[in-house]
Amino acid sequence: MAIDTVSLSFANACTAYPPGLMSIHHNPAGLSDLDMPGGWLRSNALIIPYLDIKGKFTAHPGFPGFFGTFKDDPLAGEETKVTSGLMYIPFLNETIDYLIGASGGAAYREPGSKWTFAIGNYAPFAVGVKRNDNNDPGRYGGSQVNEQHFIYLAPAVSYRVGEALSIGISGGAGQTALNLQQDIRNPTDMTAMTRVVGDATKGLEIPVLSELTLPPPWFGGGISPYETIASLQTSMRDDFSPSYNLGLLWEPRDWFSFGAAYQSQITAHVTGTYKITYGQSWQNLMHWLGQSPLLLIIDGMLDLPHGALNSQEGRITGDIIFPQLLHFGVSVKPIKRLRLLVDAHWANWSVYKQDKFIMDQNIQLLQFAKLSGYQYGDKTLVVTRDMSDTWTYSFGAELQLSDAACLRAGYERRTTSINPNYADLGSLPTLDDYGIGLGLKLPPNKKMPYGALLDLGAALFINRSWSIPENSSNNFNSLNWTTGSSNPYTGLDYQQYTAIYMFSLKLTIPFDFEDLHKKK
Repeated sequence: MAIDTVSLSFANACTAYPPGLMSIHHNPAGLSDLDMPGGWLRSNALIIPYLDIKGKFTAHPGFPGFFGTFKDDPLAGEETKVTSGLMYIPFLNETIDYLIGASGGAAYREPGSKWTFAIGNYAPFAVGVKRNDNNDPGRYGGSQVNEQHFIYLAPAVSYRVGEALSIGISGGAGQTALNLQQDIRNPTDMTAMTRVVGDATKGLEIPVLSELTLPPPWFGGGISPYETIASLQTSMRDDFSPSYNLGLLWEPRDWFSFGAAYQSQITAHVTGTYKITYGQSWQNLMHWLGQSPLLLIIDGMLDLPHGALNSQEGRITGDIIFPQLLHFGVSVKPIKRLRLLVDAHWANWSVYKQDKFIMDQNIQLLQFAKLSGYQYGDKTLVVTRDMSDTWTYSFGAELQLSDAACLRAGYERRTTSINPNYADLGSLPTLDDYGIGLGLKLPPNKKMPYGALLDLGAALFINRSWSIPENSSNNFNSLNWTTGSSNPYTGLDYQQYTAIYMFSLKLTIPFDFEDLHKKK
């Protein structure tokens, strides 16, 4: 969403009319159309997003409760709110509590040459949200979540095959980062049963026999299905995950052009650290499981953990996939001052089957999860995604107001790739994307002898009502606790309002490197 000011204004309808230097990403063949009277060009864009995401949890009227006792979820009627963005600072391994997108670079063409060379940097994938309220109900879906891929070095080249045809290629040396903070609870009948039995056996003390078999209270007093049993924190990254883009631009007439671009799949092998901090009720349960000879035998038979731990921490590894993309676009000028754009975009999200992360020790939560059907082992955390490929279509228009100014607008229906059976608070729903922008040619002066281009843009991505109905998602609120999945919001309906505002500016300056060097 946040790569270039012009593409933002056009709602991504730019494959046949690539947006200046960031043709590196959108269609490398478009570099051949750069206007560089001095042989050189530099360009920098800044995009500032603002997130307005609010959701509400409500109790489903038909929910029977857990074990006939726990029916009133304290989260029912509560609202969650994203209070700020969250961005990872490449290589410093730090996050900041706001989002900002930056792209830029430079291009060169020898006078009269068919070759254009460029280099740039940008972030083709990025998401980051933060909930600052410690009691926000969204903390069980992630109080802080950040995932991004930043291309820190993107060399590119285009070649004008003939007057009407150009081809191009760009490469990308990128860094992928993933950071997560999340509380964990387990609202299931099995969890509720431990608390019910724990309460019922508080005074059940039989001298000697209890110490040899089941010391009271059973299950160490048990765990409420609505309490936080643990908190997870991870920080992972891959400093070199490469990619490439291919592009073609055919311009047989002044009024017509066709563009096609391919962006490769990116596979990142992220590594880093994790820490799981356990709540007191969980520690009581683990302590109880090791308190008698009979319980130790049962632990061995079922391969259950025992022994209270305040926390577990160590190294974690995993793979993150960003899909390959295909783009096709047409640009036409029905009249001299009006350009119309249509694009079709395909994203291969079906390659994203699951999140899978491997830790360096047996994790108590995962060992215990086997009792509810979890099948991926004691060290491996798996969350099913099973995403779907998407086709989206975008439309843009540019009206030339004068020789020095143009007005831009665009619309795109961004269809979600999320499988509703595995939706959660990290899911991005289908969004309507409305873009608008202004392009200005700045006159030459002593510092800019060839003038400059100033682009301003803004966009709104909005979905006014997205929902996850009760018992519809195995990653969110399923009633079937034997799936082995995390369902922190069982028994709840969820409704969300999503709005993402973006504001951007870009300055592009053609220059003559030799003249610049002489002046210095």
